[in-house]
Amino acid sequence: MEYVKFTDIRPAAYNPRKISDEAFEELKSSLRVLGFILPIIVNRDNMTIVAGHQRTKAAMAVGMSEAPVYYISEVGIESEILFNQIHNGVEYEPQEHAHCIAPRESGVFYADVPPESFEMGGNNPSIVKDTCRLIVKHGDALCAIVCGDEVVFGNNYLKAVFTLGQPAHCYFLDPSKRKMFDYFFARDYGVFSYDHIERADFMQGRAQPPRYHDIEWSMLYRRVVPFLFKEDRRSVKVLDFGCGKAVFIDKLRKQLGYRYAIGLEFFNHNRVGISIEKGHEMINNFIAYVKANGLFDYVICDAVVNSVNTQKAEESVFTCLNLFAKLGGNVFVSGRLKEVALRQYKARRNTTDDSTTVQFFDENGLTAFMQEGQWFFQKFLTRDQVDALFDRYGFEPFIRYESSGYWGFGAQKVRELTREQYIEAVDYEFNLNLPNHQRYNRQEDIKPLFGLS
Repeated sequence: MEYVKFTDIRPAAYNPRKISDEAFEELKSSLRVLGFILPIIVNRDNMTIVAGHQRTKAAMAVGMSEAPVYYISEVGIESEILFNQIHNGVEYEPQEHAHCIAPRESGVFYADVPPESFEMGGNNPSIVKDTCRLIVKHGDALCAIVCGDEVVFGNNYLKAVFTLGQPAHCYFLDPSKRKMFDYFFARDYGVFSYDHIERADFMQGRAQPPRYHDIEWSMLYRRVVPFLFKEDRRSVKVLDFGCGKAVFIDKLRKQLGYRYAIGLEFFNHNRVGISIEKGHEMINNFIAYVKANGLFDYVICDAVVNSVNTQKAEESVFTCLNLFAKLGGNVFVSGRLKEVALRQYKARRNTTDDSTTVQFFDENGLTAFMQEGQWFFQKFLTRDQVDALFDRYGFEPFIRYESSGYWGFGAQKVRELTREQYIEAVDYEFNLNLPNHQRYNRQEDIKPLFGLS
């Protein structure tokens, strides 16, 4: 651990926390009373703050000029962000804390506390796994806080270094300050917010599960197909909105003879990127279809809602589902369930693959990831939020399910929405941004189909 002058470092553009004025005043009070007991993290290569933005800002406001720091180097932006998220994940501290059986002098940072100095408590396996990955790849830039013999902060980090057999970074807090620590660290010093992050709509395909050619149907299609088998395949009109590579909708049309089954996908991936030409072709086919045949009997939206990147994007998807379906027609929708994602944090063990599993939600259930220098988002809904969708968007459910962390439903369209809602949704959905600052700009071609011009 070293010290760094605030004049030598700068904030990162991606800091995902926002803080209220009241919380900022509490943070300043915490620094006055407890001092700077949790080091910030800085990327030495560019002297950018990786974690500790709000504490740095508060420390400067109370007249401090430097802070304890752990440096990391040769680290990609994805790992920087993960360090930031894990460092800020106070809300994921386990209820059962570890204990130190060999406490040290109070008011001092130590970098050499051996793992056998602790009796482990609870932990969050997902955060522990990702913390281990960061430490192995980039070194240890995290810290636990011990008060008396109790680890009051950093239990997940401590489990990670215990797993790796490495000594821990610890700050030993004076036990007389325990009540003040409990007061200040229980405060809400900000919520995750991704409002300032630029949205690359075309990246959202990464948020969808792969649609494999070697499986018969997706989870949602398994619910749709029995209803379709009751229909006349020569006349029933089916749309897969956000069909990906059109695996299942093509199967309906080409193999099963549903001649009026079509798909619409804006982000058609080929081997080198997104085929904008293919996107325009699908939009043209959609326009020709609606002109010739009218609205749809069935509209399928398979794992698309979880790949929206704003609240407005979610609203536009559901409004378009209502617009495309005839009155009395059926919509089938699926997305990711927030309760399941939160429950995974409390699991006793983590059995997932090598991918990052920590997810930090904003107030709307969005969580952000970065790959290859671009952000993409996933959207999670609670059961109550799913329930609220039906009345809001004019649907009445007739089938619901939950499976593998996903929710899904089939619902009948029972009410039209307003003209203004439809126009806003079409303006959004048919003008999403594309690579190299391009857009489809097809909204004016779509509006006349539905009497919106």
